[in-house]
Amino acid sequence: METHEILSVKTVTGQSLNERWQNNMQIIETDQGTYIDNIEGAQFGYFHDAHPGYNWAAKVGQKVSGIKVYDHANYRWLNKQK
Repeated sequence: METHEILSVKTVTGQSLNERWQNNMQIIETDQGTYIDNIEGAQFGYFHDAHPGYNWAAKVGQKVSGIKVYDHANYRWLNKQK
């Protein structure tokens, strides 16, 4: 598991990242780079150990641990493990 400091979060349309994605997405800037995640509560991909989207905006300015990074669909995904 990794720890990242959350610097900023921006909500964008899913289609702005991938024409097939219908839900809004989060773009998360951390001290270790830029990542994406689903909006809070939306299921993430087809990975059995991935948890639904997390409210990253509530953690801006904080260090968050228990994170797993996935490389999927040409993006790096930040996934908060429970």
